[in-house]
Amino acid sequence: MRKGEVPHDEKECGIPAMKDQIAVDGVVRVLLAEDDEDDYILVRGLLSEIPAPRHDLQWVSGYGQALEELDRGLHDICIADYRLGTHTGVDLLREANKRGCRTAFILFTGRGDYGVDIEAMKSGAFDYLDKAQITTPLLERSIRYALERKRSLAELEERIRERTAELSNANAALKESVEKIKLFAYAVSHDLRSPSVAIHGLTMRFRENYRGCLDEKGKKYCDQIINAAGHIAALAENINIYIRTREAPITIEPVRLAEALAVVREEFSSQFLERRIRWLEPPHLPAVPADKMCMIRVLRNLVENALKYGGDGLSEIEIGYRETDEYHHVYVRDNGAGLQGQDPEKIFALFARKAKAGDVGGVGLGLAIVKEIAERHGGSVWAESIPRRGTYFHLSISRNLAAGL
Repeated sequence: MRKGEVPHDEKECGIPAMKDQIAVDGVVRVLLAEDDEDDYILVRGLLSEIPAPRHDLQWVSGYGQALEELDRGLHDICIADYRLGTHTGVDLLREANKRGCRTAFILFTGRGDYGVDIEAMKSGAFDYLDKAQITTPLLERSIRYALERKRSLAELEERIRERTAELSNANAALKESVEKIKLFAYAVSHDLRSPSVAIHGLTMRFRENYRGCLDEKGKKYCDQIINAAGHIAALAENINIYIRTREAPITIEPVRLAEALAVVREEFSSQFLERRIRWLEPPHLPAVPADKMCMIRVLRNLVENALKYGGDGLSEIEIGYRETDEYHHVYVRDNGAGLQGQDPEKIFALFARKAKAGDVGGVGLGLAIVKEIAERHGGSVWAESIPRRGTYFHLSISRNLAAGL
C-alpha cells in the first residue's frame, strides 16, 4: 500500500465508511419512522413548504421496517418518533448504530420530556424536536443542522482514515528499518569478530616466536595490535549481547539475589584479591521476579564498571537492597574515582565512555545493556555521586512482573 492510500477494507483502520450519500444531487432523502399516519401527513406537509432543497420523504410505520430501510443506506435523514409500538426511537437509533448505519437521526419526542431528549442525544441523535411545537422553520433548521454535522463527521472520519493509513505505513517502514539495522549489526559484529580474533592470535604468535628479533619499539607495536584486536573482538561480542538483550524473550522467574551475586563475586574474585577490594552485601536478600541470566548480566556489568573506572583508590564495592510498594531496588556502590563530572544520564547511552577513561578497556555498551534490561523489567537505572560516600548505580525492577512472588 502506498503512503497515504486508504485501505480497500475499511475495517483495517477500525473506522466504518459512510454508507450513504449526503444529498449530493440536491435532494434530501428523508426516512420517517412514525406509527401515526396523521403525524406522517403533518411532516409531509411541513417538508413540502421548505423551498429548497427538495425533500424526498419515505414513510414506514414499524421498527422492523425502519431497520430494513436503514440497512440499505439510501437516506440522508431519519426522523423517528419516540414511540414505535413496543420499541422506541432511541431503540431504533442504538440498533442502527450497532449495524454501522451513518444516517443522521432526528428524534420526535412529542412529550416535552427533558430526560428523553438527553437520552436521545447521548445515544447519537443529531437533534430532537417536540411534535407539539414543530413548525416548518424549526424542521428545516433541524434537518439543515443534522446534514451539516453529518458532512463534518464524514470529513473527520476520512481524515482519520487517511492519517491511520499513513501511520500504519510509517510503522511498517519503521519495523522494516529496524530489522535491516539488526541484520546489519549482526553481520558487522560477525565480520569484525573473525578477523580480529585472527589478528590477535597471529600477532601473539609473532611476538612469541620472534621476540629475539624485535626491539622495544617492535614489541610495543605488537602489544598495541593485540590490544586493538581484543578491543574489536569485545565490541563485536557486546553488539551481539546488546541486540540479544533487546530482542530475545525474557523468562520471568524468582531469582535469588544472593545466588546471582555469588556468581558475579566468584567471576571477579581474583581482581578483588589482587587489588585488595572489600566486597559488602546484606546478609539476607530476597528473590525478585526477573530473568535470571539478565539479572546476572546487570550485576556483572555494574561491578565490572566499578572495577574499570574506580581507579587506584578503589577499595570497596557494596551491594545494597531495599523495596517499595512498586519496585525492588538494588544498588552497587563503590568508593573509587567517581563520575568525575560526567552527566549521570548520558553514561547509559550507546558507546558512552568516561571522558578520562584513558587506557581503560571497554566499548561503551555495558551500561547501555544495563539500561535496556532494566526497562524490559519495568524499571529503570540511574547513577549518582555522593561526597565521602562514593558512586551509586541504582537499579529498579517492577514487583508486578509475575504473580505469586
